[in-house]
Amino acid sequence: MPRKSLMAALTASALLLSACGNDVDDGDVEDQAREDAPEEAGVAVDGIASEQVEGIDNPVPVLQNIGDVSVNLGPTLGGCSFEHNGETLFIAGAEDNRNARGNGVIQVSGVDRLLAGADLTGPAGIDAGPTMTDGEYTVTVERGAGQGTAFGVESARWPAELVVRKDMKNEVRYAPGTWTCGV
Repeated sequence: MPRKSLMAALTASALLLSACGNDVDDGDVEDQAREDAPEEAGVAVDGIASEQVEGIDNPVPVLQNIGDVSVNLGPTLGGCSFEHNGETLFIAGAEDNRNARGNGVIQVSGVDRLLAGADLTGPAGIDAGPTMTDGEYTVTVERGAGQGTAFGVESARWPAELVVRKDMKNEVRYAPGTWTCGV
């Protein structure tokens, strides 16, 4: 007997639920999810599920060796270069003025990209490891501390890493490397 009562109750519940109309449009649920999800959370709400991760479609391209390291950076007091695996990936310099914004260059897809210093630090800021950008690519040299090791004539070399970001989303680190500066 109890089994028949349970079956009757379940059947009645199922009939009541099926009689209720589904007045909710799937598009409304999607719109509500889009409004509730903060943009910076990276939550995909189109179709309620998505396998696309923000930024994955635009990875940072590999930097290329700067073939001609005599790129014209304008008037500079010396200059610095970042090398990784025997290739020069970034060069930078600044005018002999402590309030000068340095310039630098990287090569991406065979094109030299001229970068401007993020800060007005002059040659000392370049030596210390600059951050530079062209609005799309941003590079930062994370240089070792101290006076560096003497290298060649009037130059010093430090262990360093080069951090490259594209559109401030994706990041690639070139390490280990060296940051060499001289006049």
